[in-house]
Amino acid sequence: MTLRRLIAIVPAALVLALAVAVPAHANLAIESFKTTSSTDQAGAHPDLTTSFTLKEAGVKEAARNVAFNAPEGLFGNPNVLLECSSLDFALTQCAPDSQAGLVTIYANYEEDDKKLLGTAPLYQLEPGDNTALFALIVPVLNIPIQIPVAVRTGSDFGLRFTVAELTQTAPLAAADITFWGFPANSSHDSERFPKGKSGAPAGCIGVVDASCTLEPTKASVPDKPLINNPTTCSGESLVTRLTVQTYQDPGNPTEAEDSYPPITGCYHMTFKPVLFADLTTNETDSASGLDLSLKVPQFLGVAPSPSQLRTARVTLPEGLTVNPDAADGQTACSEALANFGTELKADCPDSSKIGTFLLGTPALNEPLTGAIYIGEPKPGNQYRLFLTADGSGVHAKLLGSVHPNPVTGQVRIDIPDLPQAPFDDLQVHLFASDRGLLATPTHCTVYDIESRMFPWNSLLPDVGAKAVVPLSSGPHGGFCPGQVRPFKPRLEAGTSNSGAGQFSNFHLRLDRDDGDQFLRDVNFRMPPGFTGDLSGISYCADAAIGAAATNLGKLEQANPSCPASSRIGTTNVAAGPGGHPFHAYGNMYLSGPFKGAPLSLAAVTPALAGPYDYGVVVVRVALHVNPETAQVSAVSDTVPDIIGGIPIRLRSIQVNIDKPDFTINPTNCSAFSVDSQGIGDQGTLTDFSSYFNAVNCSTLPFKPAMKIRQVGRKGTKRTQNPQLRFDLTTRPGDANVRSLSVTLSKAFQIDQSHLGNICSEKELVAEDCAGRTAIGFATTTTPLLDQPLSGPVFAVSGSGGLPRLAFLLDGQVSLLPRADTTTFKGKLRTTVPVVPDAAIGHFKLTVFGGKTGYLDNTRNICRKVPIVEVAYTGQNDKAFTQKVKVKAACGKKKARAKRHLR
Repeated sequence: MTLRRLIAIVPAALVLALAVAVPAHANLAIESFKTTSSTDQAGAHPDLTTSFTLKEAGVKEAARNVAFNAPEGLFGNPNVLLECSSLDFALTQCAPDSQAGLVTIYANYEEDDKKLLGTAPLYQLEPGDNTALFALIVPVLNIPIQIPVAVRTGSDFGLRFTVAELTQTAPLAAADITFWGFPANSSHDSERFPKGKSGAPAGCIGVVDASCTLEPTKASVPDKPLINNPTTCSGESLVTRLTVQTYQDPGNPTEAEDSYPPITGCYHMTFKPVLFADLTTNETDSASGLDLSLKVPQFLGVAPSPSQLRTARVTLPEGLTVNPDAADGQTACSEALANFGTELKADCPDSSKIGTFLLGTPALNEPLTGAIYIGEPKPGNQYRLFLTADGSGVHAKLLGSVHPNPVTGQVRIDIPDLPQAPFDDLQVHLFASDRGLLATPTHCTVYDIESRMFPWNSLLPDVGAKAVVPLSSGPHGGFCPGQVRPFKPRLEAGTSNSGAGQFSNFHLRLDRDDGDQFLRDVNFRMPPGFTGDLSGISYCADAAIGAAATNLGKLEQANPSCPASSRIGTTNVAAGPGGHPFHAYGNMYLSGPFKGAPLSLAAVTPALAGPYDYGVVVVRVALHVNPETAQVSAVSDTVPDIIGGIPIRLRSIQVNIDKPDFTINPTNCSAFSVDSQGIGDQGTLTDFSSYFNAVNCSTLPFKPAMKIRQVGRKGTKRTQNPQLRFDLTTRPGDANVRSLSVTLSKAFQIDQSHLGNICSEKELVAEDCAGRTAIGFATTTTPLLDQPLSGPVFAVSGSGGLPRLAFLLDGQVSLLPRADTTTFKGKLRTTVPVVPDAAIGHFKLTVFGGKTGYLDNTRNICRKVPIVEVAYTGQNDKAFTQKVKVKAACGKKKARAKRHLR
């Protein structure tokens, strides 16, 4: 067995071998407890003495563990002493330069309940896993006692001195423990034990009846302070606490408190912190990490130490913002996992780690090192930081927070309520890479990072410090952008099935490069004939859209505000710089009128990034339908540029319309495009487009059909005004009609007496021909809508002398087809030059007769059936002509009469 192991075993063996069974009734109490300091000057270096007496010690109970809690803010610097090795201590060969003070011990021994055992030197030992370790050998008993020092990281970061597993052979009755403020000072030469005297006999130093004397022994280490007073002057006494745990009743320790003198003289102190900072990149509009170093000088000399740092606040320049992708894919660390309120090491998952952390102090040989974790968000404090640092038996856990400005995104980092400890170096490193926590500004220049640091000494002012960080190139090492950044977005759009007239999913993606202007507004115009089947699709109501906008992202994701029957597709929004932008996924819903458009879309996107719930981003898109061509234009609300205080830096927008049997391809295979117009955040307007065309139009059949009849018994004779009904039907699967012309028989002409009722083009556009009498009524029942479109038909003044016809079709959408009227070989020919590339279904036109009739008969149409020629042209260029006999109510009454006579 080695000597080192023997030394470790002997104290425990003594405790077990000499244990004395005593009654379990608790009777041990703390009779007196006092802590004194040789000076109350803030930051000074006092001799610190703690004295206590235990009442009835050893009569019924014996102290097992004794813990002394020093006042908050009082710290030591064990580096000023040599460290005695465990072996030298066991051999009583500790050097005088390792002596930190004196301990006088009284015990219930030899029938004396407070027998003086003597005064022994208190040595500093190699700390092992402790913050610091002191030890002594009890006089007379020659029992070694260790006093490990721990930092109360679970509460106020004060120091705790513990003596554990005391002997019951001579139960502890009282003790006086003195730590020297300046251990190497000559004033302690007569109290400093020479080498080999660490086991001094009873009655040595500190006792009136001394039976030994010491020759003065000088120290050979620099005269530097071991003890450091707190650096805040509250005017109130501080608290020290003594806790005694007995063998007989360990679950009910005895406690006592004493007052430490109020700290004074704070005006003598200094506070001169400085800030160093650097980004991990010099590129604009790029992901970046950040290095921050706060230096707070804490020299420990004869003069009072500088004030310690209480709160650090760092404000980043405008434009240096949180990267939207910073927390994507990561988790948060809970306070339970971080072990706040305990002295245990934090146990946060690696998935919440976002940086490294270092705390330096002259009181320890090595700095404390650790990590920075995403802290579990709390209401009003979303972006919390857990800063952990470990070393020398200390497990520090500090709270920090990031506060982005909700309007500008400017970032403020706060590390409040730092412990009253002599930390002179606080280093924060936030990780870099494509998912770096920060996104750099968009222009090359030198930026200021500012700090405001607050001392524990409330009489001293807070101090500002500044560091500069340069950006000297564009993204990916390119040239610095000009004052107005480029804006060249790219558009890609298409269908999953390009077959003409077929149902197909539709996708659209808009991208921009790093360094380009951020997208602010965007409009799209779909190709002619690209339509949607709205039948059976409900609307997401405005109230539901409003509810979604105020919802939490997780709630919206789990229970969408809009009904599933209104969902038509999905959205995928990418945000942030670099090659790994953050993606947020949402749904696209059909909605009703919005900003003057008959229809709209609502893009509802829960914004969830790792542990952060930013809420829900709702963007409304007005769908305008061209009244003549039915071509759809989408006009978006201004794209949000910031959410939850984090600028979005939009990189791409992807829309997938994937509702089955919803979007329909054109039946015209001409080369079209999806056109877009975007406006950047610096006001640059850019047009861009994506090629689009359908295929296999020529394979589509084309055979529309029209029926015409005269309605009612009147209106068949010459000069009468007939009421004519035109019924046009198309077949599912056919190419749609592109244009048509109707050439009436010479039996019909325009009634000249009604030309004064003609509406002007100006009245049509401004007032829908209000005040004029309609010449007819039209209805179209299309399979694409649940309800027909219908409305009056007006004669409108045209450029060729004859009136044009305007069809005011209103319903779910509004259309305004026009028809030109000319003469051909003495016949009236009405031509609709532009018919929307959409399924007509059944179109009905009634031209009024009677007193307001638009047409009159040039002959009796019952004597000779009028023939109307209808010429159609399909969207696929196929042509078709139909000769239609006008059915009239001729002779039916007479025929019935003859049958009756029979």
